[in-house]
Amino acid sequence: MDLFHPPYNSPHTLSGRSTDETGSVTTGELFIWSSARSEWVSCPPDEITWLDRRLLSDNEDLTLHRAPRCAGFRYVQHRWELFSRDTTYRVYLAPHGGGSLPRAELVQRAARHVLPAAPARYEAQPVPLEAGAWLVSIGAWVLPFRLDLPASPPWPPDALDGDQQPLTGDGTVQAARRDDPPDAVAHVRSYFERNATARMAMAYYYQQYILGLPAPHPVPMMDVVIALDLTGEGTVSDYKKLLQSFIWKERGHARDLADFLLSHALLTPADLDEARRIAADNERSGVCEQARQRLRYRPKGT
Repeated sequence: MDLFHPPYNSPHTLSGRSTDETGSVTTGELFIWSSARSEWVSCPPDEITWLDRRLLSDNEDLTLHRAPRCAGFRYVQHRWELFSRDTTYRVYLAPHGGGSLPRAELVQRAARHVLPAAPARYEAQPVPLEAGAWLVSIGAWVLPFRLDLPASPPWPPDALDGDQQPLTGDGTVQAARRDDPPDAVAHVRSYFERNATARMAMAYYYQQYILGLPAPHPVPMMDVVIALDLTGEGTVSDYKKLLQSFIWKERGHARDLADFLLSHALLTPADLDEARRIAADNERSGVCEQARQRLRYRPKGT
């Protein structure tokens, strides 16, 4: 499937709004680029658009999965989202800045969101899609798509307020995040960009969550300190407290922290890969053993 950069302004598809099967106005239209037809193709909001072997590779790449064991786009709770049930490949989502279509490696490097490979019978937490031109990469394949939103929301801003939590297309409860300050994501992302050690520590600490394991648990803090040769026993706890203050301006949200960091792609499988590589290097070079001795025999009061 030979993909190339499609024209963004395609007059025969820019309708701005669409209706779902109930006749309600959706929050925009999603289009994927069809190389076979050399045009944008609209994704119907009342069914899943599967990013399967046929769509991505015209059935050439046998390592790709068929539906429903792959990634896809779906429309739920007045929004479009990308989800993945692919047990082999991670799914990378990156903005498309124009120009020629980049290779998969470049898309993966520039990814804003990364959905991990899903364990059997489990689904990675979906990513709500934002308006604009985007690229999705699975394996060696890259697919352009775009989301066109209407000028104003077609439903009241408080439509999801209340006690009922929104559901995904398969009935899974998805927690509503109404209390996250709007600048919290940018604040944490900026902090992680400045402090790679904190980012690696949190990725290693929350690795079971990043991998999408059922009933995940954090890695013991002492194991994180030793693996990454951090300064002391309380380092991970200090990072957690600092991040909570960035996000909620207060402590007491420890249970919500992993969900916030992962749902906003502030920690990704790429971060975990880097943290594990550092930990493996430290183990081979003897740094971990030195850290064990330092923490075990550290004199009291120092």
